Amino acid sequence: MRVMIISGFLGSGKTTSVLKIAKMLTDAGKKVAIIVNEVGEIGIDGETLDIAGIPSKQITNGCICCSLKLSLGVTISELADVYNPDVLILEPTGLSFPQQIRDELCELNVMMTFSPITALVDTSRFSTEMSQIPKFITQQLIEAEIIGLNKVDLADAAKIADVESFLTEINPNALQIHMSAATDESSVSRLYDLLMSAENEKCASDYEKSETTLNSIEISNVTTYSGLYDLSGKDLSKESAGKLLENIISAAGMDLSKINYYFVGHVKMAVKVGDTLVKVSQVSASDDRQIEAEYIAQEPEDNNGKYELRFLSAVTNIPKDRLTVIIDQSISVFLKAKGFEFEKRKSADGKKNLIEL
Repeated sequence: MRVMIISGFLGSGKTTSVLKIAKMLTDAGKKVAIIVNEVGEIGIDGETLDIAGIPSKQITNGCICCSLKLSLGVTISELADVYNPDVLILEPTGLSFPQQIRDELCELNVMMTFSPITALVDTSRFSTEMSQIPKFITQQLIEAEIIGLNKVDLADAAKIADVESFLTEINPNALQIHMSAATDESSVSRLYDLLMSAENEKCASDYEKSETTLNSIEISNVTTYSGLYDLSGKDLSKESAGKLLENIISAAGMDLSKINYYFVGHVKMAVKVGDTLVKVSQVSASDDRQIEAEYIAQEPEDNNGKYELRFLSAVTNIPKDRLTVIIDQSISVFLKAKGFEFEKRKSADGKKNLIEL
């Protein structure tokens, strides 16, 4: 089983890249599995990867390089025994240190080889992220063997050059590649070729385990809050669901900016309407708080006027109590305005997230 670890800070484009690499692998006849780790109690990216007819579970509420090491080890051991994939793609939370994850995997009694550790950066927002959490971002990138400068289509030449220079200074040994995962298939193909190259495949015995273990979540200064609301009383279309989530996230983002104008991270929300998962997110940066909406085809279901609104927020340097109030108030205000009956679910039903392709 060959393992790919694709890391990167929140909003760097990991899920988009993982989806496209997984398709390339299956098109090449490979048997693939994906494990996604989300730091919140409720997962959203696992839902995004829930391809029609494929079951999904979730590893949530912690980081697999810190608090969820046991869950990860058990999941991979079971995966190897039951499913035996050719390739395992591991997408850790954006608050992880990828080398620590590989160190833990090397301790398992499972036959594995490894592709180079990949870290993606959002080139367009990189300077803001570094200003907020320099120690965390630097450590994450030091551990990378390939660094994908993603979203270069959203950055000018001067900004790209500045990011390249900085990355070369902190990790001169990493291979840098330009990517636009959302819009440029060829850039993802280049990463795929590098990750699948026979020359880049190594065994666990080729690595020397680090003697230092860091708590990535503590170092990141990121506050998280996630949950789920049950809605009823009105029918939603895909378009109206998207607009509703955009309004909620926009209002929450403005209130968060009043506490920390330069916060980075993301706020994500999702509602499944019929055969479509409507996912809306704001990847934050002080100079560009654009809201993005995705409409993802999935197995159809009859909502019968009932919906689940999932949310996940992870932002820098904002107190937990303030983040909780802002998110809950934003959701409540817009649901009331639209005439929904709603209730926040008291406990999450999070499950390990394993997507078999």
